[in-house]
Amino acid sequence: MEIAVIFFTIAVVMVLSFIGDFMSRRVLLPNAILLIVLGIVCGPILGLFDMTALADVVPYLAPLTIAFIGFDAGLGMDLYEVLAQSRRAALLSILGFILSTGIVGLFLHFVFGLRWAYAFLLSSAWGGVSTATVNAVCKHLRIEKETATTLTLSSLIDDPIVLVSTLTILSYITLGDLGVGDISLLLVRNVSASIFLGVIFGLGWLNILYYSRKSKFTYTFTLAAVLLVYSATELLGGTGGIAIFVFGLILGNSQSLAKSLRLKIDVDQLSKLKGLIERFHSELTFILTTFFFVFIGLLYVWTGWLELLVGLAISLMLHGSRLVTVGIGTWRSSMAVSFPAIGLIVGKGVASAAMSTLPLAHELVNAELFSSIALNVILITNIISIALPILVTKTSKN
Repeated sequence: MEIAVIFFTIAVVMVLSFIGDFMSRRVLLPNAILLIVLGIVCGPILGLFDMTALADVVPYLAPLTIAFIGFDAGLGMDLYEVLAQSRRAALLSILGFILSTGIVGLFLHFVFGLRWAYAFLLSSAWGGVSTATVNAVCKHLRIEKETATTLTLSSLIDDPIVLVSTLTILSYITLGDLGVGDISLLLVRNVSASIFLGVIFGLGWLNILYYSRKSKFTYTFTLAAVLLVYSATELLGGTGGIAIFVFGLILGNSQSLAKSLRLKIDVDQLSKLKGLIERFHSELTFILTTFFFVFIGLLYVWTGWLELLVGLAISLMLHGSRLVTVGIGTWRSSMAVSFPAIGLIVGKGVASAAMSTLPLAHELVNAELFSSIALNVILITNIISIALPILVTKTSKN
């Protein structure tokens, strides 16, 4: 009976994921909002699921989601294209992350009373912008192609920044009550080991993939490698999410690396292989991320109006910092015409959602409180990111 209940729960959540995504394609709202709302309705409101049982799944589902989005972020990032074609996108991403993380972190520490590490753990998780929200708003407002491309590329850069910084802060928290010097040394070792393992596994797997390229099940083989890299890094004392991102980055930039390192590999065949992996992985990542949004909606715990107001205050801070960032990043450029509409796009996506579940997954103090605030931030930032740019654009036309 327990197995039947588990299978039934998974099936229902997957159906809800499909319904939410289907509905989002018919309206302007990003699927994150509808999926989370569906989860809240079926979970906390209607009580169709056992909250305790769902909470027990988080320590397993959160790392799996982080592994997949980390690999996806690395696989989809062309470092040479970012450096060569859109330095402005990198500026928007890095400056926006630093500014928003700093402002929200200070607020959570001084006003809400959180420890520095916990404050910046959460603010770091909310430091990026969702690509889905950017695409939805740009499409509806018919923003110029160059501007839309820059904003999309910037949002793609956000994911690995959010991933690496948040996991690094988590490692700092889990190290315990050690001295600053000891923690700094262990932290450097942790991150360095994670990057090193990601590079070693990535280069090794690049060659293995090439020599097994005629196999029918190339992606299944790579999927096994993703799980292997994550688990091996964690067992060796590193951070699996960081190693997975670097692993994906190596495979995503395989053509450029093959030329630079003068590997005896046919670049054209490597390109086809990369395309095959990207296609299959994007579908699997889509299933997992839509499932994850519904799942965190099911886990939502109403802890009071204070947390809702805190979520609203943080959302307004994120929008304010975004306006400043876009104002600086678009100065003396053609993108300045679309300001402030594009400066109001700051909706949070799956990377922020996954990072926000880390306190719950690692059973940190006040984890439910953090999850409640995080979900409020995700919902409010997405709603404001949709409503305000449209309102600003209509007002400017009138």
